[in-house]
Amino acid sequence: MNSERPYRCFRPADLAIPVFVLVVVLIQGSPGTPPVTGDHPLLEVHSGDSTILHPMGTDTVLLVPGNLGPLQVQVAGSRARVLSSPCAGQDCVRRGWLEDAGDMSVCVPSGVYIVLTHGGDPPLDAVSY
Repeated sequence: MNSERPYRCFRPADLAIPVFVLVVVLIQGSPGTPPVTGDHPLLEVHSGDSTILHPMGTDTVLLVPGNLGPLQVQVAGSRARVLSSPCAGQDCVRRGWLEDAGDMSVCVPSGVYIVLTHGGDPPLDAVSY
């Protein structure tokens, strides 16, 4: 005679692990939540030791002093770009429009770079433990 009980595939205690994982996910929040940033877009213009913060939204052309001469930075609405530069390579001009927070254009020979920010802390690029 066989006195062993038959093997059951599913037991009520098997629900403990999925319920625990669900509770942990709900406590920590949604992993896809975007970072909270300020609502005032700014253009940061760095030239040598000076930094210029220019609010976006007004169409203008800024003259920024550089090592080789002045650069022209155009602001149009919520976008910005290097309009002209005295450097030979013109990579900063070919970069085109900066439209998203964190976009950057750099003119290495002139020692000037511009960054589009949204006023608060910059969003995280990556997190490592």
